[in-house]
Amino acid sequence: MEISQKKIIGIGFLVTFVILATGVVSHAHWIHVLDTSISSLATKSISPMNTQVFKIVAFLGSPVIVIGLTVLLCAYLWTRQGAIISLWIAGIQLFGSAFVAIMKQLVARSRPLHQLVADTGFSFPSGHTFCTTILVFSILMLCLPLIQDQENQLIAMLAGALWIGMVAVSRIYLRDHFASDVLASVFFDSGYWLIVTAYEEAIKRLLKRILPRKDTITCKN
Repeated sequence: MEISQKKIIGIGFLVTFVILATGVVSHAHWIHVLDTSISSLATKSISPMNTQVFKIVAFLGSPVIVIGLTVLLCAYLWTRQGAIISLWIAGIQLFGSAFVAIMKQLVARSRPLHQLVADTGFSFPSGHTFCTTILVFSILMLCLPLIQDQENQLIAMLAGALWIGMVAVSRIYLRDHFASDVLASVFFDSGYWLIVTAYEEAIKRLLKRILPRKDTITCKN
């Protein structure tokens, strides 16, 4: 995808996120209809087995677990490919997570009632969905160039999308988030990723100037 296309599509996703955030803050009727409709669909699928599965999915998709996995990934990349790519991926995850945490405080939306798994803090947007999406995007960014066969590339992308979808659905199913929380997180994730990666080379050049010379010599782009 061209850089200009990334910026345009990314801005479109971020605008959609702002629209959702505005609707939540203003208690818009269409947000209520959206949340109620999707929540009623999730309620119909409640069963002991589904609940157990989604509890596991939500645990694996929790910010603590995902950020921990991101740290491990970045540590591996630091030893194998150098500091630049490691700091690049860590920065995307941590700066984005910080923004999500700030948004939660600004919007201050209470979580849904009758949670199947008790969760604390504010609801909008979904931190589970954000962190998981960024980690999946990062892994695909690293792995897809190494996969020669296009069918295998497609399988990898579908697997990543499936995992993101599972984590997103688990948050609604377990009543820890409204549907608008999860959708907003997906739109923000996508827009944030496209905008940031559009400036990837410029940011990496800045990192090279900041890091000690011995690190930049061993970095591989």
